[in-house]
Amino acid sequence: MIILHVLNGLYAAGIESLSLQLIAYTPSDVQSELLNLDIRVQDQAPAFAELQRNGRLVAIHQWPRCDGPVLAWRTFLLSRQRRPAALLIYPCNRPMLWLALGARLAGVRRLAVHLGNTAQVDPRGLRTWHQLLLWFQRLGVASVPCSQAIVDSLQPLPPMLRLGPVIANCCDVRDIAERAVAVRISRPPDDAQRVLMVGRLDAIKDQSTLLRAFAAARQPGWELQLVGEGAERPKLVSLCRELGLDPAAVLLGRRSDIPELLGQADLFAFSTTAAEGFGIALIEAMSASLPILASDVPACREVLKDGAAGELVAPGMQIAWSDRLRQLMTNALFRQALSCRAQTYSAMYESRYIASKWYKLLM
Repeated sequence: MIILHVLNGLYAAGIESLSLQLIAYTPSDVQSELLNLDIRVQDQAPAFAELQRNGRLVAIHQWPRCDGPVLAWRTFLLSRQRRPAALLIYPCNRPMLWLALGARLAGVRRLAVHLGNTAQVDPRGLRTWHQLLLWFQRLGVASVPCSQAIVDSLQPLPPMLRLGPVIANCCDVRDIAERAVAVRISRPPDDAQRVLMVGRLDAIKDQSTLLRAFAAARQPGWELQLVGEGAERPKLVSLCRELGLDPAAVLLGRRSDIPELLGQADLFAFSTTAAEGFGIALIEAMSASLPILASDVPACREVLKDGAAGELVAPGMQIAWSDRLRQLMTNALFRQALSCRAQTYSAMYESRYIASKWYKLLM
């Protein structure tokens, strides 16, 4: 049987990372194919090509960006040609309704859409989310949230709306652990100590608070590294200069060697907002056994098990962040205790385990 994985561009972001993991652990009796709805975006193309070379991905279909009846018609034709048993739709937005319609008209029986972000808090935004999910439901598409935080943000649900089961995001825990350890044990004794954050540079995250807090709490021999790209880069470059930090040293851009960067780090910081839906970067840091400091927002609280797997700090509170950073940078025993706590909980986010949940839903 064929399962078609649908992305709207091969970005270097959370849902693309999730799709790479789910395709990598496709069951032996399933064939995975990829549909990219925006051929212009190829950031993660090499990673998907590697899966194809390894036989985990049977085919990659790429289209120019389209919407409406054109998208429905193209999906109908592809579904009639390839006969997938199921579609897994990673972006949750209005154009995907047209895609779902085309697949249903072609006879695809099982469809699911991944819910990766919390709903807007204003009533109008919440109504828009409800309407979108109701239309998915009418088309027979199961809406699958990746966290209870997303479920809670959608409350109260309309009486007729039903969500699918919560299925957490995942990462290759064993691979990340092995690669991080290999780098960690080879670090020279005089290597700089590093605070690391991984996350796209957009308004959902809050790198600004971390930058200000680090500048206020900075200790000799410590560096800050922010990995990711996005629309907030110019603002963060200006803030670095304002704080006396070198933007070239702090803002590393998009990187493909995340496990190695985790192995070179001594503390993982994840400053984000209540709009965070999950935070795959958190579970990658847990896999690398890094001490974690994260914003006390619903998604981070859930991933870190209410603080059992890492420290939680009030979001956007620079003074609280700088105080906790200072404590952690100056106390190696505290960092070691947090490292052990993170490692204890990482196995529950293993890709093999999470992938089995998705394929059970789709098959």
